[in-house]
Amino acid sequence: MTTQILKTIAAGILAGVALFLVPFIILRVFVVLLIIRLIFRLFGGGRRWKHGGHHFYPAFTRRWQHMSDEEKKTFRDKMQNDFFNKMDN
Repeated sequence: MTTQILKTIAAGILAGVALFLVPFIILRVFVVLLIIRLIFRLFGGGRRWKHGGHHFYPAFTRRWQHMSDEEKKTFRDKMQNDFFNKMDN
C-alpha cells in the first residue's frame, strides 16, 4: 500500500519536473539553432538565398545585357536543349 503511494508520488514529481523543464529545453534548442544559423550566415552560407533563391552573378548579367538578340536566342535554345536532354536521361 505504501509502496504504491510512493510510486504515485514519485511519478507525479517526475511528471511535474518534466513539465517544468520542457520550456527550458525547447528554448535551449532554439538558441542553439539560432547560433548555428548565425555561423552559417557569417561564413557566406546566407548569400545563396538572396535574389529569389538564386545566386546573383553580376558578370553574367553584364554579359547578357550586351548580347545581341541572335546570341540570346542561340543561348536560350542551347540551354533548353541541354535541360531537356538531361531530363530524358
